[in-house]
Amino acid sequence: MQSSERNRTLIRVVLSASVVLAALACQNSNSVTGPPSGNATPAASIAGSWNGSYQPDDSMICSGSSASATFQQDGSQITGNLRTSNCGVSGYFQGTLMGNTLVGSIKMDGCVGGGVSGTVSGSAISLSIGDLTKPLVTGQTPVMTGGIVTLSR
Repeated sequence: MQSSERNRTLIRVVLSASVVLAALACQNSNSVTGPPSGNATPAASIAGSWNGSYQPDDSMICSGSSASATFQQDGSQITGNLRTSNCGVSGYFQGTLMGNTLVGSIKMDGCVGGGVSGTVSGSAISLSIGDLTKPLVTGQTPVMTGGIVTLSR
């Protein structure tokens, strides 16, 4: 019987301690807070017209040219047109702006490639653009050469 009484006493002590600890742990729990608002970095606004230069990856094909872009923005989704005047990748741009990083691609009918990645810094954009090819026509030979586009407002 002593063993049974000891077990009951132990159970009472454990239950009492649990109640006290639960009460202390939940103290002031009526002031629940969520994640801080307003601390998230909004995507930069790059909507509008941009002008700059294009430097190709292969200077034998092209020595460089001027470049321009017109972007539309819906939150982090970016669309628009990117053009180089004499050579290089030109076409419809579609991508995502995450903080100051822009990732997407240039689209042209029948072409593949044209991956884009770059950064936005204030009133400047720097983009690295991959070659565009027409595999059914030219195999892996670029029809538009990739390179670096540097734009500003």
